[in-house]
Amino acid sequence: MDIVLVALTGLLLGAGLNLIIIRLPREQGFGGWPRCTRCGQRLAWWQALPLLGWVIQGGRARCCGRRLDGVYPIVDLITTATLLLLYLRYHVSISLVYAAVVAAVLIITGAIDWQHRLIYTLPTLGATLASVVASFAVPSHSLLNALAGLFVAGVLFVIFYVLAKILFPSHRAPFGLGDVYLGMFIGAALGLTNLPGALLYGMLLAGVFSAILVVLRRAGKRDTPQYISYGTFLCIGALIYLLIWGLAGPRPFS
Repeated sequence: MDIVLVALTGLLLGAGLNLIIIRLPREQGFGGWPRCTRCGQRLAWWQALPLLGWVIQGGRARCCGRRLDGVYPIVDLITTATLLLLYLRYHVSISLVYAAVVAAVLIITGAIDWQHRLIYTLPTLGATLASVVASFAVPSHSLLNALAGLFVAGVLFVIFYVLAKILFPSHRAPFGLGDVYLGMFIGAALGLTNLPGALLYGMLLAGVFSAILVVLRRAGKRDTPQYISYGTFLCIGALIYLLIWGLAGPRPFS
């Protein structure tokens, strides 16, 4: 029964995250009944159901017939699976709440960056500061570990940013300041002891996806993107690391 309740909570949380993912880039308020992302018409109650609403509609809006973005049911599924796995690891605890909030920030940031190639500065830096403050209360974290992770990630990603500007002077750089802020959040949220693994997962995923795009372009597929949403892969990598290894680990900074 506990697992069922956690799964239902995960679906509701996923619906809430989707609301942010949909409305934040459109500069809309978060109040009011959900509306169709394609035509803006007010949704029927069953259309607004997390995951089921998308499945029942067959991936197309019943109100206007246009194709719905597949990101939203994926967010529902990932959020539910994430909450279940975190609950199995931490049960009801401060660590569960903290890890769930960190995961929520990663999911929101990754989805928005995938859709819009955009990482918001103030929310990301705010989440970074909150991670540092929360390190006082989370048993498997520490202030020094959070600050060390923030600093090392900040320096590393600033170097990446400068190199991207040098290597792509006449083009839009594939690595922006938003990625720097995201790296700082991951460093602060997971700590220096977990930072290398979290970044490694994300970089490997980005490398694989980039290689696939190169193959598609050489095969003549004209609509292949020139750039990837690097922040999305950093978020996915950090989330995967969090789910596999958790917050704990060798803690020289405890």
